Amino acid sequence: MNNNYAFVTWGFVMHLIMLWGVLDVNFHSPIIQDLPSVEILKNAPAKRLVLFVADGLRFRTFIEAPPKYLKNVMLSKGVWGISHTRMPTESRPGNIAICAGLYEDPSAIFKGWKENPVDFDSVFNQSHLSWAWGSPDIISIFTKGAKKNIQGSSYPPEWQDFDIMEGQIWRLDSWVFDKYLTWLREEAYKVKHSDRIIFFLHLLGCDTIGHTAKPHSREYTDNMNYVDRKIEEVVQMTESVFKDNATAYIFTADHGMTDWGSHGSGSTDETETPLIVWGAGINNFNSSQDIEQIDITPLMSTLIGAPIPTNNEGVLPWQYLNTNNLEYINEALLNNLKQLTHQVKANREMNCENNKFSDWRVNQLYNKISTLDKHHQMKDSKERFKETVDAIKLAKDSLLYFRQYQRSWLLIYLSTMWLGWIVLLFFKIAGTERSIINRFALLITDISFICILIIVFVTYKVSDCKNWRLPCYVTMAIISVWLVVRTVILNSVNWRIRNGNLPWTEIAGIMLLLTIMFMGLICRSALSIGMLCTAIILKIMLKDVQYLIWTVLPLAVFPLLPVVEPYPRVYIVILSICIMTVMVILKIQSRTKRVIEIFRLIITGLTYLEFIDGRSWISWAILLTTPLHICTYSTELKARMHGIISSLFCPLALLSASYEPMFFIFLAVHLSYWPQNNVFSSQTYEKSKTSIKMEESLKAAIFMLYTLLCFFGTGNMASISSFNPTWTRHFVTVFSPFIMFSLILLKMCIPLILVGCTSHIMGSSNLFLAVLLLGDCLSLPLVYSVTSQGSWLDIGSAISRFIIAISLPCLLLLLYYLSYPLMTFSLYKFKVSILSEKKHIV
Repeated sequence: MNNNYAFVTWGFVMHLIMLWGVLDVNFHSPIIQDLPSVEILKNAPAKRLVLFVADGLRFRTFIEAPPKYLKNVMLSKGVWGISHTRMPTESRPGNIAICAGLYEDPSAIFKGWKENPVDFDSVFNQSHLSWAWGSPDIISIFTKGAKKNIQGSSYPPEWQDFDIMEGQIWRLDSWVFDKYLTWLREEAYKVKHSDRIIFFLHLLGCDTIGHTAKPHSREYTDNMNYVDRKIEEVVQMTESVFKDNATAYIFTADHGMTDWGSHGSGSTDETETPLIVWGAGINNFNSSQDIEQIDITPLMSTLIGAPIPTNNEGVLPWQYLNTNNLEYINEALLNNLKQLTHQVKANREMNCENNKFSDWRVNQLYNKISTLDKHHQMKDSKERFKETVDAIKLAKDSLLYFRQYQRSWLLIYLSTMWLGWIVLLFFKIAGTERSIINRFALLITDISFICILIIVFVTYKVSDCKNWRLPCYVTMAIISVWLVVRTVILNSVNWRIRNGNLPWTEIAGIMLLLTIMFMGLICRSALSIGMLCTAIILKIMLKDVQYLIWTVLPLAVFPLLPVVEPYPRVYIVILSICIMTVMVILKIQSRTKRVIEIFRLIITGLTYLEFIDGRSWISWAILLTTPLHICTYSTELKARMHGIISSLFCPLALLSASYEPMFFIFLAVHLSYWPQNNVFSSQTYEKSKTSIKMEESLKAAIFMLYTLLCFFGTGNMASISSFNPTWTRHFVTVFSPFIMFSLILLKMCIPLILVGCTSHIMGSSNLFLAVLLLGDCLSLPLVYSVTSQGSWLDIGSAISRFIIAISLPCLLLLLYYLSYPLMTFSLYKFKVSILSEKKHIV
């Protein structure tokens, strides 16, 4: 008993560490604090810089009909091109990429993608003085916890309304322009002779109008042209106030937008944004020069001579600069190289190796920097320029290498730990204690384990490594391997094979179903192949299972159908109600219960057709009385299953929009035939409760497939993310998120309850251990599919797949216990028990 408690506790700890570890490895912030800054550049071509960011302005709309003033700038005054963004194409990561040279901080997942959880350096921090005006969601990112050299101002959050109001279509952008022009008139004289000044004008108008009127609308184009006219006014007034031709201007966008007014993914319309640069220090040629969005950061820093932000990953696009001053460009590129090399060194040290002997990449980078510093006067400018550009490429490659290197090793340690747990679980359910134990091997194992742990601890202390994560994961992997080795010494495998069957048939079936479930988590239609394979497996493994096979085939159709949409297809739901009525007439023997069930179905149909308004009490009465109605049925297996199926159908139909009730009917019919075939029954090997049977493992894989089919067969999971109040129109129409979400969740759980009731009939302790084993095996390859790059939808989907796989066994176990009262509790027995107690008292 104590060993069982210890095993359960260790398993719980392993699952928690695996869940946390995968999130920690993939979503740990790449931002490193306290990195050294590079020096200020002398003789910068611009004293000040004005940055215009037109939020949500896509390149295609801009270039098809470029506004008048900016088109003139592109042709005669500056350099232009496409700024290529990276997913997620959202406002916060886009503006951070422009102003800090950072891609999305993956640790923002722990803040719900709403803010950057780690403080970062930006061009505003490194400037002498900065002013920023715009959206409160964006300006606050750069002013929160910043130095006193940054001043930000925003309009009220309630102004960010997606309704286009007459006369206020440009209110957001006009507020920003007015604030800057007012500052020019009232405050500009104070910094007229100062350098390293930045003005940030965040313009949200295009994004707001794009979401409502769409990017191909007249309103969107009008807002773009309005911004163009105001930029011309800003430039003219800025030049007239400062009168020194020392101002540089950058116009760009943080992300684009699709035709239907969305952004966040990786389509061309979302990742391509316009970039126009003109003014002091800028080259002048009429051609396109495309860059990465993060390259704008070192460009801004170089134009005003400010240090490049410490965590910048961008490379200076020197083609945008005036090439007459090649010496200044060389100094700027060297600064960029130094800044990237500081990051490379810091990421190298985080690998917790002996820092006295740096990796050859770090040595080579510092040698190049030293050489370029010493001989900057002696070498030819063009030759020095080429060497610096080559060194920057090496620095970028090295930075990527060390980040991937650390992630790869952490995933290897996690995988080793998880494999150790899987082997331990396998021996728990398929192992028996050896009669003769090699005590010497056991002693050597324990001593070796202690020595290895001591070596890891001493190495960590001696190396003065500041990254505590790496030794922690190493320790957990070592402990897991140690437990496996001990278990192998103490136990032998005793996997029982059913007589008359080749073991490879069942093993192949298990592996095939696991592979299909893995594919089904990525592509829903793969579950159809899984159901067809289940039919073949049942045909091979069992006899007299025609009904099981014929009822599993229709289930293969549903994953191929489109995901259920919120717009109701009434005729499909009504047809399913008619089919259920016929089933009630044929299957339920009791005349009274048959009449009651038909009456419930008729009321359900009339409510769905809206002849009866179910919102007041009828729909709620059908839902809330369902458990009591189930308990009126006999606890005899066949009768109780019929009662569960017919009782759960009515609330499901009221919450459905299309073919979900039809899926429920086919699933119910199929599962109702399982108890009639006891070949896979837990009584088959009652005498052997300590070792697992191969057929129990196969049955566990089939029930796991059923569970995934309930999740994704009708797209119920999608109905949660694409929530629409029409789903719950027969229960509540006044917007109430908690009640509506609870009803949709209940709808998703109703098919799962059927699986739980069937597993309660067929289940055994070995079955759930087998489910745990297979589920943990399924989750192992999904560890490597979790990613911190891509759209928020891509990232969230990868996390969801992993969490579903690792929690699937727990879900089946939960369904097993929740189904217990539905299968065993009877109002009749409860009434008899109460009456007998009263008689005894009398």
